[in-house]
Formats: sequence, structure tokens, C-alpha cells
Amino acid sequence: MDDLLHKLSTHRRRIRAARAADSALRWAFYASVAACIGFAVSKFAGLSLPLSLAAALLGAAPVAMAIREWTRAFTIRDCAVHLDRQLQLEERLSTAIEGAGPLTPLIAADAMGALARAAVPPHRLPREGRLLPGSLLILAALLAIPSPRRLGAQGDPALEAVSLEESRKLESLAQVDVRFQDAAEALKEGRPEEALAILEDLRARLAEKLLEAAAGAGAETQKQLDQAASSSAAIAAELARLGRTVHAPIPALAQAKLERQKIVEPGADPAAIPGLPSAGTSSAFSEGAPWNPRYDPVIRRYFGRGP
Repeated sequence: MDDLLHKLSTHRRRIRAARAADSALRWAFYASVAACIGFAVSKFAGLSLPLSLAAALLGAAPVAMAIREWTRAFTIRDCAVHLDRQLQLEERLSTAIEGAGPLTPLIAADAMGALARAAVPPHRLPREGRLLPGSLLILAALLAIPSPRRLGAQGDPALEAVSLEESRKLESLAQVDVRFQDAAEALKEGRPEEALAILEDLRARLAEKLLEAAAGAGAETQKQLDQAASSSAAIAAELARLGRTVHAPIPALAQAKLERQKIVEPGADPAAIPGLPSAGTSSAFSEGAPWNPRYDPVIRRYFGRGP
């Protein structure tokens, strides 16, 4: 009887380990499918799904369910009943475990012989375990490919280097205007188009502020405008190199231009516009302006004074 109990204990540990492994494989597949769905949605929706969350899901779910399966009640009698059904032993093992009386040694010996003659079938993986490699390959592909919004930019060393350098420069001006910080964060998170739109809006606002500033009082504004223009040009050049389309100005910038154009009505005398010099004072225009002289052609076209 002791030999039978020892043999059943060995089978009991084997069955519990197999059940725990099957449960871990099954829930690893379910977790990988959930991670695939989450990353697919995040790629096309432009959301940011942390990798730590996916790793925790893939690791914690199988381990937790394997521990749960291992700790489930599975006694020696349960093991005997399970082997009777699996090996078709006609309840010999369960009868030997429960038997009592003078025939118990004979029943135990018969059960031991039947168990020794029976061939234990090989363990078969669950269906989810066979599908797990495919789901992991899909998950790896989703992690590797860029999202449609960032196609062609993710992993480009030159763009990443320029974005990092320009974000550092813009962060130095974050105390002056919070929009510089917004542009820097957009560059760090891999959204150069959004950063470019913010910088273009900043350039328009700073140009208006510079026009309204008194002579000699726009040095700081000029510094901010130069930095916004420099960063914008660097990012736009990298996007053009990658073949990325730089879209039209954002609505705020377009609206600001429209409002500025309303000042100059058709047929109006440009000399009557406050702050705009006459045609005969082009030299004074450059000398008394609070901006860098290289912006004179831009300012003239902006107010409709020059070609």
C-alpha cells in the first residue's frame, strides 16, 4: 500500500505541474492578445501605451494563474480517480485507496500492476499554447513598426539628434513663454509636426509683439523670435529630408494673418498706416526699426509695401 501511495504521489506532482504550465501558457496567450489589441489601438489612435504596462501584463497574468492552479486542492484520491479515467483502469486505483479489510493488500498489488502496465499518454499542449508564438510575433511586429502619424521618422538618428538639440534650446526659454516648453515636449515625444506648428504660431505672435514694441525695447523678443525661427527651420529641413509633408499653417496663425491684412484695405494709402514708413524713407525704415534688418523684405511684403 505504501508503494502505491508513493507512486500516486509522484503522478500527483506531475499532473499538478502540467496543469500549472498549461494554465500559464493559456493566460500568456490571452495577455499577449490583449497587449496586441492595446498596441494596435495606440498606434492608430496616436496614444502612448507604456511598455512597462504590457510587460507587467505579460508576466504577471501567467505567473498568477499558474500559482492559482498549483494551489488548487488535488488530493491523492483525486489523483487516483484522474488516473483511472485517463488510463482506463476501471477504478482500480480509487478502490485500492479506499479499500479496507483482509483483501486490501491484494487489491493494492493488482492496482500497482495495472498502473505499471498502463502507458501514460504524452502531455499535449493546450490550443492557446500552440497559438502563443504567433501572437508574440504579432506583438513584436507592432512594437517594431512606427505609427502611421510617425511613419518615416521613428528611429531616424539625424531627426532624433536635431529634435533633442532643439528641445534643449527651447527649454531654456520655457520660463519666458510656456509654449516653448510645449514645443520642446512635442519634440521629445516624437511629434515634430506638432512642434513645428507651435513654433510657427510663436513666430507670428513674436513678430507682432516686436512690431508693437518701442525702439530698443525688443531685444529679448528678438532673441526669442530668432530661436523660434532657427528651431523651426531645422525641424522643417529634417522633415523635408525624410519626405514628410509639412502641412499648412495652423488656424491660429492663418487667422492672425487675415486680421493683419484687414488693416491694409484695397486702395488705401500705405503711408497712412501707423508705423509704416513712406516709400522715400527706405533707409530710415531699416535704421529705426526695432528688428534685425534682414527681416525688412518680410515686413514690407507683410504690409503690402514691397514685392
